Amino acid sequence: MLGFASTTSLGRHTTLGLFDREADACRRLVVILVRPSKYDDEGYVIRHFRGTLPSNTLSCLNSLTEDVVRQGQLGDVDVHVEVIDEIVSRVDPVALGRRLRGAGTRVVVGLVGVQTNQFPRAQDLARQFLSEGFAVMIGGFHVSGSIALAPQMPAECREMLDAGVTLVLGEVEDSWGAILKDAVDGRLRPMYNFLGAPPDLRDKPIPRASLRTQGKFVLKGSGTIDAGRGCPFGCSFCTIINVQGRKMRCRSAEQILRQIRENYFLEGRRAGVRHYFFTDDNFVRNPEWETIFDGLIALREQQAIAINFMMQVDVLAPRVTGFVEKAARAGCVQVFIGLETMRDDNLAAVGKRQNKTADYREMIAAWHEVGVVCHVGYIIGLPNDTYTRVMEDVRALRDDLLVDQASFFMLMPLPGSQDHAGAQAAGVPMDADFNNFDGSHAVAPHARMVAEEWLRAYRDAWTEFYGFEAMRQTLLRQNPHTYWAVLKNLIWYRAGMTEHAHPMLTGFFRLKDRTSRRPGLPIEGRVAFLRRRVRETAGQMRDYASIYFEMQELWLLTRIRHSDYEFLGDLRKLASTSMQEAKLNWARVHAVMAERLTAMRASLGPVPSLDRGPLPARLEAMRRTLGNRADAIGQRASAIGAGMGGRADALGHAMGASFASAGRSLNARKATIQAAFADLRLRRLPLVRRRTWMERAASRLNVFSTQRLEAHGHVREYWERTWSSVLRLEFWHVNPVRVACHLARDTRQALIFLLAMRSERY
Repeated sequence: MLGFASTTSLGRHTTLGLFDREADACRRLVVILVRPSKYDDEGYVIRHFRGTLPSNTLSCLNSLTEDVVRQGQLGDVDVHVEVIDEIVSRVDPVALGRRLRGAGTRVVVGLVGVQTNQFPRAQDLARQFLSEGFAVMIGGFHVSGSIALAPQMPAECREMLDAGVTLVLGEVEDSWGAILKDAVDGRLRPMYNFLGAPPDLRDKPIPRASLRTQGKFVLKGSGTIDAGRGCPFGCSFCTIINVQGRKMRCRSAEQILRQIRENYFLEGRRAGVRHYFFTDDNFVRNPEWETIFDGLIALREQQAIAINFMMQVDVLAPRVTGFVEKAARAGCVQVFIGLETMRDDNLAAVGKRQNKTADYREMIAAWHEVGVVCHVGYIIGLPNDTYTRVMEDVRALRDDLLVDQASFFMLMPLPGSQDHAGAQAAGVPMDADFNNFDGSHAVAPHARMVAEEWLRAYRDAWTEFYGFEAMRQTLLRQNPHTYWAVLKNLIWYRAGMTEHAHPMLTGFFRLKDRTSRRPGLPIEGRVAFLRRRVRETAGQMRDYASIYFEMQELWLLTRIRHSDYEFLGDLRKLASTSMQEAKLNWARVHAVMAERLTAMRASLGPVPSLDRGPLPARLEAMRRTLGNRADAIGQRASAIGAGMGGRADALGHAMGASFASAGRSLNARKATIQAAFADLRLRRLPLVRRRTWMERAASRLNVFSTQRLEAHGHVREYWERTWSSVLRLEFWHVNPVRVACHLARDTRQALIFLLAMRSERY
């Protein structure tokens, strides 16, 4: 697992602390696996109450250690494993030393998955653990990549070796047991280098997360699997190809499917693992992709074991026969695509020749047709970028390509990439502080932008792409299978933007420890620190409240109302199989609806039940999403009926006559309209049951009913005016009755939104 290119580091000096004893004195081995965080710009460790992106490397090392013990590779030594993700947990080496030291016990600390921006924090933790007498190992992309391409040992790596830290390069699936045996015997080497011998992954243990650690992340029922490693392409900014190689290696499909089935009924979790992130850098190049998808489809359709997953793919994925369609049927809800830029000259400059900007629109539409969300990675600061070009490209990304989400990164010459090796050879000045290599700082000069302009382009890209109207259009494009996930991702990204950090480095509710500050910076006094934290926490809660109401307003403007889709069946009864069918048919349904409504309006004029609320906007959004594919989809789907033209005209005349009839009730009109779409009904959804008069009365009395909720953007303006009046002490401008009414209504709607979001109901 790249993990141990990113995972452990036992010290070189076997005479340190616990290793003073004879090798046969070790009766208990404690393995501490730590994913380090990084420092913020003020020197405090970034940590959150709840995290968003768990570490696949931690899961890999956790399962590898369990496998080593299960196979008895360490003899009769008792092995205890502690998994700590500093993103969500405080790492206290002193406390661990007090708790774990004991006669016959040896402790080895693996600082795993260490990226370049985490390396300074990893160094500081390594020194602290060494002072407690623990052996320490460091692995990950930074040490593996930087040593792989450097003409001589990088200074920061030499510093760790001199301190007694073991460096682990490459993937350790074939060697983890031997490394731990060296730890037991007190003979850890200064460095283990497996870069030249990548392991065959077919029968290696599947990553398994620590339940205790996973419980500190927002998605508790989620897991990660690296089904394969490597990438065949040669992008100059990439480190993966120089650490994991350009030859694809993969786990066996049978093993992956078996683990997914076991995890679905995992003991110790209320509902097992239902959502996965396949962390492969390029899943479409995995030789086992079709077997994996076929297996997932069979699990879903034959055994009702329905999992969802996201994966990373390249822009050429839709050209692989059957890949997009099978991915959607297998449960793919989101793809992450390395788009990088909207300009061909920039693609050529970084060697990403497989991307062709002319293909982008059709590629995104292909994924949208089957109901899969498109999330793109985008680099700002490529050689030909200027501020003006960047902003033009971001608007095109949002308005022309219609991608659902984007993650922006400032270009970095990462150690282990050709960009970094070339910059070093050319003597290009680079930031000496690796903590800044996080995609949010200018760490090398740019040919066309000064650092301040470059940073402004980066920050403005986020605010431009994630504006209110852009998020509204994104949500209108979603189907019942993806709507709530996208809305929650938008909440996450908007919350991350308030911290002025990349959302992928953030979670929810920032935590700070007064003494966990970067060495060399002063430790604040308790009173000063408390004053600072009260002020910061108040600001954070204010930002969260603003985001909550912004997202509530978006929900009110874009929510999928089951009453608009009664012809499909009862959306309130969506189960895993019918949810999947809704996702796969959502684009088709809207393409047909748009065509038939056009014909109806020609005969009837406005269609009252379908010309209100978010539905017309959703129809337009879906048409724009599909682009040139919309007409073809509509024609294919219409063939299911009795011929589009005659059917639409006949329905139009019939509906006109029905509406013209005196005394026709609203229910009769609705039934006539729904007859126009009857052939679109989803097979696995039950028909909508007409409610009794008692149920309708109860619904009107239910204060938490969603039936009468409407968007009310003007209320925000009212609260802003009221708060401004209070701050100016102009209380005569504040009407207490209106305040009470607005407060009651807003509280009710906020609670309804919270309940709807938790239960993901429609």
